[in-house]
Amino acid sequence: MPSILSGAAAVLPPRGPLRPYAVTTLADWIGNGLFHTGAALFFTRVVGLTAAETGIGLTVSALLGPWVSVPAGRLGDRYGHRRIWLLTSLAQAAAFACYLLVDSFVAFLAVVCAIGLAQSASRPVRSAYLARIADPDTLIKASAYSRVMLNIGFSLGSLGAGAALVADSRAAYAALVLGNSLSYALVAVLLLRMPDGTAPQTTGPAAVPARTGALRDRRYLVLAVLSGLLHIQADVINLGLPLWISEHTQAPRWSIAALMLLNTALAILLQVRAARGSETVEGAALAGRRSGWALLGACAAFACTAALPPVAAVVVLAVGVTLLTAGELLSSASGWGLSYGLADPARQGEYLGAWSLGSDLARAGGPLLVALLVTDGGVAGWLLLGTAFLGVGAVNVPAARPGRIALKSGAVHD
Repeated sequence: MPSILSGAAAVLPPRGPLRPYAVTTLADWIGNGLFHTGAALFFTRVVGLTAAETGIGLTVSALLGPWVSVPAGRLGDRYGHRRIWLLTSLAQAAAFACYLLVDSFVAFLAVVCAIGLAQSASRPVRSAYLARIADPDTLIKASAYSRVMLNIGFSLGSLGAGAALVADSRAAYAALVLGNSLSYALVAVLLLRMPDGTAPQTTGPAAVPARTGALRDRRYLVLAVLSGLLHIQADVINLGLPLWISEHTQAPRWSIAALMLLNTALAILLQVRAARGSETVEGAALAGRRSGWALLGACAAFACTAALPPVAAVVVLAVGVTLLTAGELLSSASGWGLSYGLADPARQGEYLGAWSLGSDLARAGGPLLVALLVTDGGVAGWLLLGTAFLGVGAVNVPAARPGRIALKSGAVHD
């Protein structure tokens, strides 16, 4: 464990306000790793819900939450992004603790929806806060550092949850819930010690004149939807690939865990490097196009494994996961560059809220789409999915072309 923690310290951003921001991400996702690793068993074995009830509650929460993103962003623009982020962190700490009181589906639905609303409200304000404390030159790199902390934190939390899964008791699962609740409380404490970050930027996108509003900016919303569609790759690694390996290949089932570990390790090691070049809107759009090509390659590789013997299947699956991870890292960098670069700096929270709304709704059907294409479509399904990724990535470039904004120089090119 000390070696893992020292590795995490090595990928922290330089000293200054960006470092405590990265630490909040680490704390947040250690808690998420603790909870989500054992969440399904907590809901079914402790709360007593059926799998269908759990799925319904989570789906309702996922569809309801994004609609508060824009109002939360507007509140951040008006009262301060750090202040609203602090409130949402406290709300999540309280809501997760309330899981321990749940004893029915109705109570579960109320709590899971409260959590979904608080999480969706938190995303735009924490992103807008980052834009306030980071220089335009380092904003995308800072986002990449934060994503690295996310992966490290979730990995550490998942490892910690292993003991609870072995114990398989009510107290053990309750500890995971409380651990996540405490992680949000820790984030709130850290936020109290961080700069307010309310001063407006004087470089970068600040040169862009105020516009009528995020929800009327069609180009911004289109790019948000495209970004969300590219992020369906997360459902490929979490859902589609395990189903494919277990039902359609000769690869051993232990390879599922090994491939997920490979994905996480590559994301930790390469995210900052993959974000280079996405500091401009044009560069971010190109990263989205490259993401589409990488995801097509990954899907093609997965499709080839159906007829391979076990060892060859594992090797080709590893190649596919490497390409999938490249697509993941590039799509993340593309989303950061586009969402920050095209946002009105006078309404940054509102714009990032609109980005979150469009992106989240676009990927809402991702699990169903991936499951259907992989389980029912087979090789053709993989190729169709990969072609769709390629098409979505390609549209990024023409969609982002008008009014290109360079984050580094602060210039606006019409």
